[in-house]
Amino acid sequence: MTITVLGSAAAEAWPALFCTCAACAEARRRGGRNLRRRTAYRIDRDTLIDFGPDIHWQSHAFGIDLTAIRRILITHSHTDHLDTVELQWRRNGFSRIGEPIELFGNAHVFERIARETRLTLDQLAIVGHLLEPGRDVVTGPYTVTPLRAQHASPDESALNFVLHDGRTGALIGNDTGWWAEETWQQAAGRRLDAAIIECTYLHKDAQHRQGHLGAEAAVAFRDRLVDIEAIRPEARVVVNHFSHNGMTLHEELCDWFAPHGIEVAYDGMTLEL
Repeated sequence: MTITVLGSAAAEAWPALFCTCAACAEARRRGGRNLRRRTAYRIDRDTLIDFGPDIHWQSHAFGIDLTAIRRILITHSHTDHLDTVELQWRRNGFSRIGEPIELFGNAHVFERIARETRLTLDQLAIVGHLLEPGRDVVTGPYTVTPLRAQHASPDESALNFVLHDGRTGALIGNDTGWWAEETWQQAAGRRLDAAIIECTYLHKDAQHRQGHLGAEAAVAFRDRLVDIEAIRPEARVVVNHFSHNGMTLHEELCDWFAPHGIEVAYDGMTLEL
């Protein structure tokens, strides 16, 4: 399994468009890995996790042929993870579509697509699959387990994903918050090979656990995954989904997380499992 990090920022991206804060100014000055698009991932060659407002830029920057994408897994309905404007160009008259694409998400995802595009899934050449936390689905080579995150509104089941291709397995866990005990138990014993853990608030609120995680909470999250054998002790662990409001830039993040054995994501990072 190959995981490509297409974006590593929270909702505003980094630097945020109009922001004059010190962290955005310094990111503009340094450039490189401090320039962060909204969080999304490609799995192998044909699968996306999330489809946000930077997808056109991401596809060109990282050599993604979107016509080869066969499935998209959406974590939740927030606009930085689901851009319905870009989906609507799949309609007849704007694009010549080869094959339908499978799209997996919760009920809020499909409600947003219908409300904002005013089109049916058939008109968008999309085959929809409603996900339920804890219930496995098989798509292509992957068994996908959606896990309920502690994020979004009380009536929306925001999701993290465990993907397994029969050989290796990984957790994609942005917008997690600190899991409810039921979710920890559903992850227990999986002995995954990698985990991507969110770290939105960085050091501004290092112990933050409500809806998002801070830097110290992300380390504790990793430790709990190891304790319950959700991941192997030698698993590759990466933090991602950073807000400019967290203030800590890439190089300083790497220095802080290195003693904990955790890598810091950047746009274009590739994990070969």
